[in-house]
Amino acid sequence: MHIKSILFLFLILGIACSNEKKANKVQPPEVLKHPYKVDSILESPIKFYPEVISTHVDKFNTSMSPDGRTIYYTATSQKLGITGIAYQKFEEGNFGSPEFVPFVWADTPMSDVQISPDGNLMLFSTFKDFEGKPDGFNFNIWVSEFKNGSWQDPTPFGSPITSSGNEFYPVMTKNRSIYFSSDKSGNSDIYFSRFENGEYLKPVLLPDNINTDKMEADAFISRDESFIIFVRVDEPDGYGKSDLYISFREDNMKWSDPVNMGEGVNSDEIDGSPYVTPDGMYLIFTSGRREKGIKEKAIENYRNFSSAVSSSNNGSLNFYIMSLNQDQYKTRE
Repeated sequence: MHIKSILFLFLILGIACSNEKKANKVQPPEVLKHPYKVDSILESPIKFYPEVISTHVDKFNTSMSPDGRTIYYTATSQKLGITGIAYQKFEEGNFGSPEFVPFVWADTPMSDVQISPDGNLMLFSTFKDFEGKPDGFNFNIWVSEFKNGSWQDPTPFGSPITSSGNEFYPVMTKNRSIYFSSDKSGNSDIYFSRFENGEYLKPVLLPDNINTDKMEADAFISRDESFIIFVRVDEPDGYGKSDLYISFREDNMKWSDPVNMGEGVNSDEIDGSPYVTPDGMYLIFTSGRREKGIKEKAIENYRNFSSAVSSSNNGSLNFYIMSLNQDQYKTRE
């Protein structure tokens, strides 16, 4: 399969307005003391730092440093054939200009960046070659260590997680277990691997109420593994091309039946790449939704068209934030 097709497939897997411009404003004119905390409850998703982080450039999947003051994400251009990991630092009340991490490769895409809870490891997915890599075109998980003030050259995660299939969206818990998606069985499903006695155990498939005959991916696991938010594609009860679902852990291998997070979260477009902020208070996710009426406005004249093309409102994959109230999903039947 052509690389563009592969990347687009996993874009949909993993993928400011206010109230309407009052309490829900994430980036007010005054200097912010914190990159995402606000006084009001964000009951509906709003764009995360429009034209600062969320722009006309397609981006998907977010992760943060433990203090929330550096955001990492995947930036991509299908025209240029570049997909790499970028970051922005929160300084003096706003996020600075984007930069690529030191090891972005021009001809080898990397995506699905996630930072470990302690901030010392960066995990991501790429199909870069390495000794012992399974034959064929496949993405595998790689890891970089933060050392001496910078991210070091990454290395493949290796056995037992690496397979001849594609591994994506690696999320590490506080006890270093890893949850990720893989299509090694022929369908995209969610797995986890326990870290015990200094090594990772053979990956285990999550139960059938999580993994179905549909495509499941982009699984964000909470640090204590008490809940999981993931993407399901083309589900009949869904709202768009891909939707976010949430499930709660009941015991070691049992999870509650997943609940679609609803039209208050999901749109009629692509929704995916969930991430919960380090304090557990907010959900950030990727969406391809666009401003209502922007197409009609854009066709009125070329100036409007040009403005829409360079705007974050045009349906580019970007980031949305809202308060996360777990209880509202626990009480649903």
